Formats: sequence, structure tokens, C-alpha cells
Amino acid sequence: MQAWHGWGFDPAAFDPLRAALGDGCELVTPALTAPASGDFNAWVAELAGQVSANEVLLGWSLGAMLAMAAVAAGARPRALVLIGGSPRFVTSAAWPHGLDASTVTAFQTGIAAQPDRTMKRFLALQTLGDSQRSAGQAALEHALETDPAKLSPALSALIGADLRTQVRHIGVPALLLHGENDALMPMAAANWLSAQLPHAQLQLFPQCGHAPHVTHARGVAEALQRFLGALPDA
Repeated sequence: MQAWHGWGFDPAAFDPLRAALGDGCELVTPALTAPASGDFNAWVAELAGQVSANEVLLGWSLGAMLAMAAVAAGARPRALVLIGGSPRFVTSAAWPHGLDASTVTAFQTGIAAQPDRTMKRFLALQTLGDSQRSAGQAALEHALETDPAKLSPALSALIGADLRTQVRHIGVPALLLHGENDALMPMAAANWLSAQLPHAQLQLFPQCGHAPHVTHARGVAEALQRFLGALPDA
């Protein structure tokens, strides 16, 4: 199974899930680097060619958006697993289920001027409303990316992505795992995705924020193993 991490982090963000899955499920976690242009579609085109037909593709946050877009662009994994996924990150008049545009602008400015301080603020949002907040922040802190040269293009790609017209054409089986208290990709976004994706099932985690694979790793591993075991070619 190939797993794509979220914005602001490196593959170490998947360490708790890898430990919970154990030796029975291999988790391949490449480091994702956005094009310097911040072009989301160019990034998707690059990544789509790295997905094989016999693997499950898992994405968290930005990684979930990239995974959905890759499938919409022609990649054909066996299945999708979306953790903290949403078709659009920023709110608009027609999309209330995201992060306020002024907050996103502040992140853009902060990455350029005070990257360390900005990333600490972003880290705090990952586990807001989570019953395991302290442990989750400690685990994710080790996976933080602090290089503005990597953060800025990836943030531009994230802000520019809007998959609302594409997701209904994603025909592979999909498992959506979402924290009920997610402060970055609200639960309403997961409900919307679940209704739009043709072959999706949604599992919500109570008292959980944006990183259930970290703070509720055992529950995520169990849900993932049930899903994999029920796939037609399992």
C-alpha cells in the first residue's frame, strides 16, 4: 500500500499507523515534493504515473486530494483510502466546508516570514478537539517540514485544488476515515465526499481531530484491515 502524506509533514507522519498495522501490511511512504510552480495538476500528473494497478493508494489531507486527483486523471489503484480528505481546502460562497480564506492567507504570509512559528501553529490545529491531543502533537512534531522552499509551492497547490466536479467519476472502492472534530477538513466535507464518491464508505472517529492515523492509529488500522479484507480480489 502506498501512502501520501499531508502538507507540512514528511513520511514520518505515518509511523504510528505503520506500527499499528504490524508486519502484515507493508506501507510505502514516499516523500512528496511539489513542483516549484505550485501547479496542482502538474503534480498530479507526475504522481499518477507512480501508482500501480495492484496496490491500494492511501492519502492523508493534501495527500488525499492528490490521491483522488490521480485516480480522476487515470491512475487505477485497487482502492482508495482517504484520511481527513476533502475536495477543496479553502472556503468559498459555494463551499463552506473548509478553512477560512483569511486564515489560509495568513499561513501563506507566515511561511515566508516566520516559518517555524507558523508551522507550530499549524501543528496545533492537527489535533484540536482530539482526546489524544498531547500525544498526537508530540508524534507529529517529529514529522514537521520546516523548509519554506518546500512548503510554499505545496501550499499553493493545496489552495488551488478543487476536485468537486471530478470526484463523482472516481469509480474505485474508497474508504473515508475522518475525525469528527477535524478543524482543517470539517466532518461536513467527509459527508459530502461520501455522498459523491460512487463506491465509498465513511467511518468517523469520535473525539478525534485531523490526524486519526496518529491519535487513533489502532482504530484506523483495524478499519483499514477490514476494508482490505473485503475487497473483491483480496
